[in-house]
Amino acid sequence: MPSPVDTLNELPPLPRRTPTPRRTWRYALLLVCVLLVANALVGDRGLLALTRANEEHARLRESIEAIRSENARLHGYVRALRDEPQVLEDLARRELGMIKSGEQLFIVRTVEEATAPTPGAPPAPDLPE
Repeated sequence: MPSPVDTLNELPPLPRRTPTPRRTWRYALLLVCVLLVANALVGDRGLLALTRANEEHARLRESIEAIRSENARLHGYVRALRDEPQVLEDLARRELGMIKSGEQLFIVRTVEEATAPTPGAPPAPDLPE
């Protein structure tokens, strides 16, 4: 009587397991998904680029607001120069040193005291302020 082991030896060998096409498609699909996610994060139009663009947009908006406020201030200054003669007169007096006819100009110059007294000179008296 033949043993069961002998009958196993007579059977043809089992076929080697080869990867199925389904497994290869899964790997390809996984690779494509990983590439798409990486591109969505760090690509030209990815999340990081969007964050940088939003920061630059906020910075530019602040500079535009500063320029607009400066522009409004300058428009007010021009309007004051055009409509209010007192502003123009004060500016001419201050910047150009102009005076009205009949006014007298006095120039007052201050003299600084020497820091160290000269030898043999009497000490300067203390002046009340």
